Order: sequence, then C-alpha cells, then structure tokens
Amino acid sequence: MERLSRSFIPESELSAGDLLRLMQDLASADASRRGAGRPELLGHGCVWVLIKNRLTIARWPLAGERLTLTTWPTRGRRGFYPRYFELFDASGALLLRAESVWAVIDTESRTMVTLEGRGVGMAGVEESDFRPPARLRISEGGTARELRPRPEQIDENEHMNNAAYLDAAEELLPPAFAGRSIKSIAVDYEHELPAGRCARVRVVPEADACSFEGELDGKCCFRLRIEFQ
Repeated sequence: MERLSRSFIPESELSAGDLLRLMQDLASADASRRGAGRPELLGHGCVWVLIKNRLTIARWPLAGERLTLTTWPTRGRRGFYPRYFELFDASGALLLRAESVWAVIDTESRTMVTLEGRGVGMAGVEESDFRPPARLRISEGGTARELRPRPEQIDENEHMNNAAYLDAAEELLPPAFAGRSIKSIAVDYEHELPAGRCARVRVVPEADACSFEGELDGKCCFRLRIEFQ
C-alpha cells in the first residue's frame, strides 16, 4: 500500500502544536484506510495512544508555501507501533522528519494490549529495524510551573491532547528563546493528564534547549525537550 500524502498551504506560520495536529490527523486517516482506525479499535475494546514523538527539523515551514506531509507505519515490536512522517516543500526538499511510537490500550483497564491480540490487522505495514527511542532525561533544577489543560485541549480519550503539550511548552518557554528557530522536538508521554487535573511542570532552560517535565500524583506524566538552532 502506498504511503499517504496530503498537500496544503498554511495561511499563517505553523506552531509546533499545529504541526503535531496535522501529523495526528494524517495518521488517523492512514490507520483508518489500513483497517486499524479508531472505530475498528473501539469495536475491539481498545484505542491508539501516542507514547513518543521525535522530530528533526531542517527548515521551519513558511506561511503561504505549498507543503506535502507524508506518513507510513512500520511493523510493530513488543506492543510498540512506529509511524513515520516527512514534510516537503514545493521543490521536494525535506523540511522535517518525524518518528512517532504508538501503543494500543484497553479502554477499560487502560493497560497495553496488542493489535494482534485483539484480532485487528493493519494492511500494508512496511518492514524496518525499529528500536524504540531512548527515554528522555531531564536535568535537575529549573522553575516550577503549573499546567491545567483547558477544555479545548482535551481529546476524545478524555485526556490532554498530544499536540497540546507543545502549545503548553510554547506558553511556558522563557522569553530568552522567543523568535529562535527550532532544531528538534522530543516528547515522551508517560501517563495521562485528565481533564480537571493540574500537573506540576519543571521548566529547565539551557543555552540552546529547553526541557519540561510534568508530574501528577507523584508520577511523571510527560517529558519534553526543544532544541534550537
């Protein structure tokens, strides 16, 4: 099965959260056409959850330019299901490459299951030598802030949407990083941040990067690191 591509022209400059939302929408469409979309999984008592994102950016996309986003899944390993993305400009130059890692969880127990164990197949999956990215390590120290998801940031799984963490990071980013070009983004989604809850976030700035670590009920709920040019 061919990789799924979608072309578009953004009217304004895309934020990091905007990029992740575009990636999520395309991933959802691709999973559906391969027979493993949200309705199919719900019929088997489970849903997709995103657990890792790694983005490498060669050049940030500009407002008004024609862009093409492409995605494809590769074979899962031990309950982890990798999916890749590439973003190209009108000349065919690669602007961004991303690796995401997904898992499938039972809707009742919220524990990990597998597509195979639930009798769900995903057509046209490519082969790869996939290994899950290493867990992010955040330095000690930093400044403590609060993160309470707004109603519009809650997704259909009743927790903070994956892309909304990038929106939150942008709001918590120290002024020294304003206007700097992003080189890479890495996110580990450890535990859900449900509606109505408030996470404590450590903001740890460095010379060319800023890291964020959220904690809820004594557990890490996410780690996020943005590196700048």
